[in-house]
Amino acid sequence: MLVLPSLVCCGKIYASLVAREGAVSMDNGRHNGTGTKTPLLKPTDLELLRINDLLIGLDDDEFHVFAGRCEFRAISKGDVLVESGADQNEVFFIIRGEVRIVQDDQGVNVVYSKVSEGGWFGEIAAIDKGVRSANAFALTDGMVAVADRALFLNLILEHRQIAVRVLESFATVVRSTNRRLSEVSSFSGVQRVYLKLIELVDETPTKAGTWVITEMPSHEQLSAMASTSKETVTRALSQLQKSEVARRSPGQLEIINLHQMKKMATEV
Repeated sequence: MLVLPSLVCCGKIYASLVAREGAVSMDNGRHNGTGTKTPLLKPTDLELLRINDLLIGLDDDEFHVFAGRCEFRAISKGDVLVESGADQNEVFFIIRGEVRIVQDDQGVNVVYSKVSEGGWFGEIAAIDKGVRSANAFALTDGMVAVADRALFLNLILEHRQIAVRVLESFATVVRSTNRRLSEVSSFSGVQRVYLKLIELVDETPTKAGTWVITEMPSHEQLSAMASTSKETVTRALSQLQKSEVARRSPGQLEIINLHQMKKMATEV
């Protein structure tokens, strides 16, 4: 049975956190322009954590215990939350903001995933006590709740539905890794760039019969998505334009011949 979040419960937790010494430090707040500081944690942050994808099944008392043992951290764009090789095993729950999980592969940042509000990451190291296998960077300002290993393990041991969700996330990671390995072994760097661009194309063509990528990623972002270098991305985009398959415009890429682009992406 789905347990709906209680706003009263969240309000009580917020009050207890603010009252708890060190839980929501005024010194960790931001200046509000009046010479004083405001707490970083907002009452609405508890409401957002309450409906986190992993925690939604907890009842009010269970959530109260869990939230009371978490550490709440404000994050800023560009912050490194986790470093590959680090001996730490906390689990992060995203309350506000977005985080990118990447791994450095011989100088190339390989993007594993993006984690947004309602998501979590870090559970692998929490379970096997191994070092971190990837880096986590904040893409935006935001807020996270951090659970130590003991708290997280207690959560999954006491709640079968949460354990199942964690297993489902592992399955997603395995499938994604298998797909990435298949792409890397089967296609060149240029072809992988084409494949990622095809994934980003708007589903509906324009009236002119072309397809558009309305939010064209940067060369750095695209290189990470395709597990290749920025130089390869530059070469791939240049080839598309020379072949008159696509043309650039500010912030966009217009695909003139999608069929030909798919052919270029998959031909051996």
